[in-house]
Amino acid sequence: MSKFFITTPIYYVNALPHLGTFYSTVVADALARHHRARFGKESTFFLTGLDEHGVKIERIAREKGIDPKTYCDGVAAEFKRIWARAGISFDRFIRTTDPDHLVAVHEMWRRMVARGDIYTADYDGLYCVGCEDWKTEDEVITENGEKICPIHRRPVERVREKNYFFRLSRYADQLLEWYETGAVRPESRRNEVAEFVRRGLRDISVSRMTVKWGIPVPDDPQHVIYVWIDALTNYLTALGGPGAVEAGHDNGAFWSASHHLIAKDILRFHAVYWPAILWSAGLPPPKHVFCHGYLTVKGQKISKSIPATRVDPSAIGDELGIDPLRYFVLREYTLGGDGDFTYEALFQRYESDLGNDLGNLLNRTVSMAHRYFGGTVHQVQAVGTLEEARGATALLRQAEGAWDDFSPSRALETTWQLVRSFNGYIESKKPWAMAKDENRKYELETMLANCCEALRWAALMVAPAMPAASKEILRQLGRSVDEGTWPTEWRWPGSTLTEPQPIFPRFEPDKQAALINKWMPAEAPAAEAPKPAAEPAAAPTEITLDDFAKIDLRVAKVIACERVPKADKLLKLTLDVGSEQRTVVSGIATAYSPEQMVGRAVIYLANLKPAKIRGVLSQGMILAAGDADVLGLSTLDRDVAPGTKVR
Repeated sequence: MSKFFITTPIYYVNALPHLGTFYSTVVADALARHHRARFGKESTFFLTGLDEHGVKIERIAREKGIDPKTYCDGVAAEFKRIWARAGISFDRFIRTTDPDHLVAVHEMWRRMVARGDIYTADYDGLYCVGCEDWKTEDEVITENGEKICPIHRRPVERVREKNYFFRLSRYADQLLEWYETGAVRPESRRNEVAEFVRRGLRDISVSRMTVKWGIPVPDDPQHVIYVWIDALTNYLTALGGPGAVEAGHDNGAFWSASHHLIAKDILRFHAVYWPAILWSAGLPPPKHVFCHGYLTVKGQKISKSIPATRVDPSAIGDELGIDPLRYFVLREYTLGGDGDFTYEALFQRYESDLGNDLGNLLNRTVSMAHRYFGGTVHQVQAVGTLEEARGATALLRQAEGAWDDFSPSRALETTWQLVRSFNGYIESKKPWAMAKDENRKYELETMLANCCEALRWAALMVAPAMPAASKEILRQLGRSVDEGTWPTEWRWPGSTLTEPQPIFPRFEPDKQAALINKWMPAEAPAAEAPKPAAEPAAAPTEITLDDFAKIDLRVAKVIACERVPKADKLLKLTLDVGSEQRTVVSGIATAYSPEQMVGRAVIYLANLKPAKIRGVLSQGMILAAGDADVLGLSTLDRDVAPGTKVR
């Protein structure tokens, strides 16, 4: 089997792990665990770590009165502690302050120079410290006379200095050809970066003179290498550096099977800058860049500055165990789209999927083994020929395909079909009736062996998501020897089961409420009550069903989005409406950035008369809540095909 190299973003050391970083890392960990179980430990390399350089870290350390490396050491220790608690099975935890990383970055720089892609020029432009990225005038918004980054909602800085530049513009055609291979997923993100490239690429500044905390430019230490060249090179450092990943070298096979799992706010760096940098250095691009969406809390993007969006995975793990939270984020959200987190939904999954389905099947099976056979269920030869075995094998193949397709939610749903089917199997076979007839003892043991085998398979299939729970299920089945493997043949090998113990204890509603209150951060102060209007607003005019029938509302998917030039409140959206694509201009730019919109499903008013807005033809309208200010967008509680009529 070919190698599998999976990477998370390397997280910036300005904050400790939160729900968003937990999500990215758990997804990558689950994918790595699945691949190891099926193809062996040597086939898989899982990389995560920290991005420790840049002006933001330099300033944070200065404010704390310590040197940057001391600050980074403290954050790195906390990340490792938290990831150990979360069961993250990385093969390397990389830090951009590691000595071998400096060597790799210098080699990349020299290769780019040798290619003729690095030159010097004067830079005069805008820089966002939060993004660690240069901004054009079109990429910022103006508020109260200040130019603001729409992602971090903070003023950008004007930078004037002599820098080194990278000839990014040289690689536009090559990037578009690469996108055609399907290397960037999902399709909406591929369309987004393709549109960015088609609009024209400009060369980018790749050094700073006013920043000192970083890797110096070889032979010119007055300059520090742009933090994104530094950060992205970590993927090569972990495999031994640029030379080690070339075809025929030590880790060339791993690099040819490289999968970068990222969030959509860093898509451009990974799907535009990084392939071009690699080509410049004489190296192939990654095999695959998969961009997932944001997890929000009550519809708000997770942010240090918004207390209500803080969700502490460790605090939840202290009460529920970390595996239920791992399962929840993998099962609840479709990888590639956005998702909203609520504690209530977490408990619903905990009770239904984990307690009532998996936990119930384990408890019933182990209890019956002790009640009817003294705890020992022997190998039963006929177990592999049953219809149940064929059904389980079909589900196993579906789950494997879903994991291979980067679809953890679908893989787990398939696994739960197996679990639920065997809860039904017990009801249909009525073992309590079999136990009353001595002549049906072999039939009873065969049935119980099938239940044990179903649980063994379920434990192995769920292990990528819930390694601790999987281990405990196998222990109770007396099959700890199977840990870390993958199901192959349906044949219960026989064992003596332990006494049953609940692995997902029930939480009564009052206990759930108490835990939610404990986990919930203090909310921001309530806003002042609005002053009453001078006169009450007139009631809306009533309409008839015939009037309503004239309105054509459809589900639409945003496949591209950009700001309308010189219009702070307007976004231009390209919508997939099923049979065609349409363009809509919407006044939602103060509440949503283009990056937040791409991939969203929205409700679209399809038969509104087209109109030109700021020179752009708008072919309809998307629905949003709010009057003077946009408070939220219309949405759906499940995936629905674009073009579906709303009624």
